Amino acid sequence: MIVREAGPDDATAVRVVAVAAWRATYSGLLSGRTIDTFVDVAYSIDRLQRRIDRHTFLVVEDAGSIIAFADAVLEDGQLNLGAIYADPGRRGEGAGTLLLGELRSRFPGLPIRADVLRGNRLGEVFYERRGFVPREEIESDLFGEPVVERRWWLTASLDG
Repeated sequence: MIVREAGPDDATAVRVVAVAAWRATYSGLLSGRTIDTFVDVAYSIDRLQRRIDRHTFLVVEDAGSIIAFADAVLEDGQLNLGAIYADPGRRGEGAGTLLLGELRSRFPGLPIRADVLRGNRLGEVFYERRGFVPREEIESDLFGEPVVERRWWLTASLDG
C-alpha cells in the first residue's frame, strides 16, 4: 500500500470508496435518504475535484486501486480532518493508520480535529486507538435529519 496525493483523475475512484463507506458506516444511524443525499452532494465528481485541488487530499493505493482516502484542511493552527474512509472490504488493513501518519508527518506538531457522528463506533474506536480524545458535542442538521457529532482531538505532539 502506498499513500500519495490525490489528483483530479482520482475523483471517480474516491467517490466509489466514499459511497460504499458511507452506506456501510451510517446504515442504521442515518436514514437512507440522508446518506444518499449526502454522498450525492459531498462526493459529486465536481465537488471532489475542487476538494482535491484545494485541500490536503491523500489516497491509499494498493495494486493500482484506491482503497482509502483522507481530506484535511489547515485552519487556525490546527488540522481539520474532514474525512477519512476506507473501502469497507479493506477496513482493518492499516490504510487509515497510513493516512493519519502521513498527515502527522506533513503537519508536525499540530493538533488534529475530527468530528464523528455519535453512534459511529467504528470511527470512535479508530480515533481512540490512535490517541484522540472526545471533547465537545455538536448538534446540527444533515439534510433535514438532526444529528449529534462528537469532536475528537489529537493534541499537538512535542516531537513533531
